[in-house]
Amino acid sequence: MNRSFHKSQTLRFYDCSAVEVKSKFGAEFRRFSLDRHKPGKFEDFYKLVVHTHHISNTDVTIGYADVHGDLLPINNDDNFCKAVSSANPLLRVFIQKREEAEHCSFGAGSLSRRRKALALREDGPRRRAHLHIGLPHDFRPVSSIIDVDILPETHRRVRLYRHGCQKPLGFYIRDGTSVRVAPQGLEKVPGIFISRMVPGGLAESTGLLAVDDEVLEVNGIEVAGKTLDQVTDMMIANSHNLIVTVKPANQRNNVVRGSRASGSSGRSSDSAASRHSLPTAPALLHLQPDDADSDDEPDVVLEGVLVGGSAEEGRWPARRDWPPNLHEVGPQTVSFGLFQRAGGC
Repeated sequence: MNRSFHKSQTLRFYDCSAVEVKSKFGAEFRRFSLDRHKPGKFEDFYKLVVHTHHISNTDVTIGYADVHGDLLPINNDDNFCKAVSSANPLLRVFIQKREEAEHCSFGAGSLSRRRKALALREDGPRRRAHLHIGLPHDFRPVSSIIDVDILPETHRRVRLYRHGCQKPLGFYIRDGTSVRVAPQGLEKVPGIFISRMVPGGLAESTGLLAVDDEVLEVNGIEVAGKTLDQVTDMMIANSHNLIVTVKPANQRNNVVRGSRASGSSGRSSDSAASRHSLPTAPALLHLQPDDADSDDEPDVVLEGVLVGGSAEEGRWPARRDWPPNLHEVGPQTVSFGLFQRAGGC
């Protein structure tokens, strides 16, 4: 060890332009030097490393430790030149098999974490290896909540990202009757609601939409005064980038904002009167005229696009939780499971 140390000191004393490289593969170390001003290409460096360690038939990855102790990759000419120029005075290179390197991560503090893990290792019997989770290779957004700062606390604006036709949006809508707070009191107005969620669909996987949620807007266009077919066409036209503003049936899952959120999670109001709360439960129960009859009505599917299930499966479930149902169940239900219309997806 002392012999190699004195040798490296002599090398740096006679030639300051040479960069000493200390490469490590498993428990094997090798030392060689590079020209700091003309390091060459990464491909030549890769061939030199695998030839020095006699691993020419092994697919490996190369990383180096920078001055901050971070383990960074060397995989092109740019970061190879950066590694050589930042060597002060020694360039420490770490070589790993590619299948092993996929379970490790480059980045800030990676080398210190690696040393800490090695220091805590015990010489006792080996335990079963933990599952290693590598870096994601193919990922993309599927949903997001937007415009939280400009919407009332009782509303939620959800963006659904539908990439291609491989996965349906997966929810059904229907028309019904909702209750609004008006200056003269409570009034019943027509509305559009989510009637059922398709298991495994995009809407169910996000957890941002649920049965009984009232649809208020579709891509910035209000649905008030529109028929079920018109809302259907709006959603089909924007199916690949659908933005739905809803009033969740369960207000307890809404986003908490500021100090007002402590008593506002149970409120139910529209955008024009979001500061008014509805009466208590006994006063609302009589607003359900024929809820028991509507429970037995099966979904009537338009254009035959009902996804999975018979009429028995499509029945509207009875509500047992609070807040109570404030709308009547309409006679029509539209599926957004496959969007099969005129050959589209």
